[in-house]
Amino acid sequence: MARRMMWSDWWRKFLGFKDDGRAAVLNVLRHRYVREKQHAMRYRQHAERMHYPQFRDGLLGLAAEEEKHAEAIGASIKDLGEKLPDVIPIHVAQEQNSWYYLRTDLEEEKRCAGELQDDLPALTGQLPDVAELLERIDGDGKRHRAQIRDMLARSDPQSAGPA
Repeated sequence: MARRMMWSDWWRKFLGFKDDGRAAVLNVLRHRYVREKQHAMRYRQHAERMHYPQFRDGLLGLAAEEEKHAEAIGASIKDLGEKLPDVIPIHVAQEQNSWYYLRTDLEEEKRCAGELQDDLPALTGQLPDVAELLERIDGDGKRHRAQIRDMLARSDPQSAGPA
């Protein structure tokens, strides 16, 4: 434990953090890590229920990208000498059909994009590399939203329930 504290202290000094700034950055990173893991779980779960194989494949691709985002954020957390969050709350799909799955996925992506824009200022001045990572993730999120909108446009809101 003492060694971990020394490593954290070293990073804090190296990066010029004050205790309150470091805590804010770690809170942002932990939150983003959890959200990315949740997105990956959500996309995999929704993919299992998709009737159309191209939508299934698309959601599985999005899930893989979200996992990569979580891994990169997790590496940043570890670089700061901290542990990854132990618990990731699970999403249980309850939407009535694939169109609703996609709609809720799009809403969730939009919500996270807003959160990310709120979070970026806390990182930009203190950890420009991590801020750059989150900006790349935001760019991927824009692409994800476009993909989901495309799937929504090609699906039928009156379709049958989960396959």
